[in-house]
Amino acid sequence: MRQTTIFTLLVAAVMSVALFFLKYEVTHLEEELDKLNRAIDQNQEAMHVLRAEWGHLTEIERVRALSHRYLDLGPTNPLRIVTIDELPPAPEANSFVSAPVPQPQKKAAR
Repeated sequence: MRQTTIFTLLVAAVMSVALFFLKYEVTHLEEELDKLNRAIDQNQEAMHVLRAEWGHLTEIERVRALSHRYLDLGPTNPLRIVTIDELPPAPEANSFVSAPVPQPQKKAAR
């Protein structure tokens, strides 16, 4: 009987220690899960804001107004349309000379 009692107490002590460590492991994992869920919520909110901003930036009327304001575009002259065979040969890869990039001119406000 004495050996059974000691064995039972030893098993109970080992189980208590195991449950103690398991409790703190579960607590740690729950904190990590909460942290990940908060990060997911923040990312979803950021995606929502970015989608709204993209929708605004790509509005057709806004793009049209900006193109009229900053670009001096007009209809293409039909004489400028050629086939690939009519194009001049491409320059050598090393023959490019750096030149200043022309800046678009702003149209006068009407």
